Amino acid sequence: MAVVYSELMGVLKREGGNADPIPAAEVQAACQLILASDLFKNSPRMSRLLHFLVEKAISGAVLDTRESAIGIAVFDRNAPVYSTSEDPIVRVQVGRLRGKLKAYYSTLGADSDIEISIPTGGYMPVIRRTNNVNKSFKHAPTFSIHPFKCISHQGNGEHFTQGVYVELSHQLFKTFGELVMAHSYYMPNSKDAEGSVKSNAPSTAANHQLEGSIQIDTELIRASIRLIDASTGRVVWSERFNRNVSFIIAHQEELASSICNALKRFLLC
Repeated sequence: MAVVYSELMGVLKREGGNADPIPAAEVQAACQLILASDLFKNSPRMSRLLHFLVEKAISGAVLDTRESAIGIAVFDRNAPVYSTSEDPIVRVQVGRLRGKLKAYYSTLGADSDIEISIPTGGYMPVIRRTNNVNKSFKHAPTFSIHPFKCISHQGNGEHFTQGVYVELSHQLFKTFGELVMAHSYYMPNSKDAEGSVKSNAPSTAANHQLEGSIQIDTELIRASIRLIDASTGRVVWSERFNRNVSFIIAHQEELASSICNALKRFLLC
């Protein structure tokens, strides 16, 4: 399904559908996650090609994704003498890019909320959301999200953990709506916290509790998340998410998105 761009709204959206538009900033963040992955970070030319095509999709510059335009802009071909029939670099590299994107979404990006692909026969990317929140839930539970525990000797560990919790709360609400009850996050060493969690959750008890911890060492971030049946205390779902160490906001968003999508798969029929 084609993707169109609205300069007034600054969003990408699907033609002929009722899906919520995808903000350009989200598309750019998704692209940056791909470029930072092990599949792309050591491939500067491939990364340059993907970034170029995604930016052209966002700006709606279809003519700039012609083979000749890509060869000149991305691969530094000399415009007066460049012949696409004699020099197949664009076709070859876009073919490789399609393969790398498929490999990314089948492994590292399997839980991504936004998918970027390049259909055969053209060079303009198609950008779509991978989730469908209109499905029915298995149990239709309400669940409260408890502040995550930070297990780290890194100076930025607590702030990263807080950022993941805040981002996850947002994404879960966007996915599950009023089924989600959140608690206020607090910094354990905060002078005004006095060792207590200030809850902004409704007084009605949730029937499930979402808990988590984030461990950080010099090379790895590991998020351990579990869903507990409040009536029995039993763990009904548990997952671990391992990532390379990075404390940027995009990394918080990507990790939170992976957790949200994994939980959604468990809860959806």
